Amino acid sequence: MFYRFLRGRLKFKLFVFLSVILIVSVTGYFFPQFRIYPIAPPTVSQNALHTRTSRHLSKLFTVVFRQFEDFENDVADSVQSFVSAFPNMPVVVVSDSQPYPPFPFSATNETLRNVKVISLELKLDSSPRDLNPFSYILTEFVLFVPDSVRASRRVLQQVAAAATAFPNHAIAIPIANVHVVCLQVQWNYAEWTLQYTKDASGKLCDAIHGQHALLIRTSLLHSMPQPFILPFPESLYLQTAVKNIKIQIMDGKLGGGRSVLKSPGARQRVSRRMRDYRVALYKQLGVKAVIREDGRVQWFGCKKETQRCYPSVQGTPSYILSGRNTPPCCRRNMRRTAGHVLRALLQAGVRCWLETTSLLGAVVQSDLLPWVEYAEIGIHADDVSRVPWFQRGGADADGFVWERATKGHYYRVAFSATNRVYVLILPFTARNGTMWPADWVLAHQKEFPERHLHPLAQVSCK
Repeated sequence: MFYRFLRGRLKFKLFVFLSVILIVSVTGYFFPQFRIYPIAPPTVSQNALHTRTSRHLSKLFTVVFRQFEDFENDVADSVQSFVSAFPNMPVVVVSDSQPYPPFPFSATNETLRNVKVISLELKLDSSPRDLNPFSYILTEFVLFVPDSVRASRRVLQQVAAAATAFPNHAIAIPIANVHVVCLQVQWNYAEWTLQYTKDASGKLCDAIHGQHALLIRTSLLHSMPQPFILPFPESLYLQTAVKNIKIQIMDGKLGGGRSVLKSPGARQRVSRRMRDYRVALYKQLGVKAVIREDGRVQWFGCKKETQRCYPSVQGTPSYILSGRNTPPCCRRNMRRTAGHVLRALLQAGVRCWLETTSLLGAVVQSDLLPWVEYAEIGIHADDVSRVPWFQRGGADADGFVWERATKGHYYRVAFSATNRVYVLILPFTARNGTMWPADWVLAHQKEFPERHLHPLAQVSCK
């Protein structure tokens, strides 16, 4: 039969050949498992793989520059590094005001089409969208990078894998050879106090000290009240710590860029600006004391030259209504004032003692009670004439202000003429073995047996 086919007409041969091709094609279409594959699959070039990976990360990340100095920075070259590695990745530079001198970005440059420089400065012709950095962030993750950094495809691929594995954590990536420190943060709202401690394990941190980049899910950022506020990223870590969002430190590192801020003058200028940012942030949050990781206490509350931290009390103090105790700086200044008054009274030979809430605090916790409005000291009314300041009044050599009440026979001493944290001095008169208030009335003050003053004992206080 095959021999007859070979001797057949050309038209018949052509018809048979086309029929075979048609049958094979239809079979391959409806039954893919019978397709004929080449011996080896075609190889994909490295350029093609890089293009595919870059396209994936570009859809996943938005790079954000937030903390940099206008007068000296490496932002332009840092941006160019990410643009070269990931041409389609969005890059957003966020500034409080229009940067000057301006960055050398050309709006007509096609390679920088995905780079946006936005200013948070209020302008009357601005729209809410213009002042909201989230308007320019449409990706699943945000990669916050510091000034003077260089992109690394390999490291960012590792970061993407880690972020996928731990969706509720943020990922910190050290820069170059900078040593980063893992910190734990404790925000005591009632005590107006912020405390940092080092975490030797370095696995799950509340904050990172040292130059680094930070990858965080955009959805987590949306849950923060003000994620872009300066100083950055310190302000962001306070917000993530309160929401119990942990930070993991990556083993890989991004490259460092050009060295900036090398002169002492530039570093001092930056140090002053960072302190101004912190003072403004702590004022917003109501932070009065910061305990650093080395144990140092930094005070950001009231001083002798400033007003106290709460307004005049009308019934219940304002801090109690907001669920807080007396600000620690006010309590500290109250303690100083009480110590100054007690020393002055003892030097004058006045019989004195701690009264009511102050006595209770000294006995129970060797300090003033956490919510007190003032300290209270009792004295013998017969000893009032021993203290010239009771008659004279005014500020003494140390700036403490002595005053007599306009209603009632009692006195108070303020921390300073500006800072009106004060100590009450309450005279008592002895009658028939009982100590009675001497011509003054305070609702919580009561008479007490005179024998409680014999003998007087000292209580060790802070």
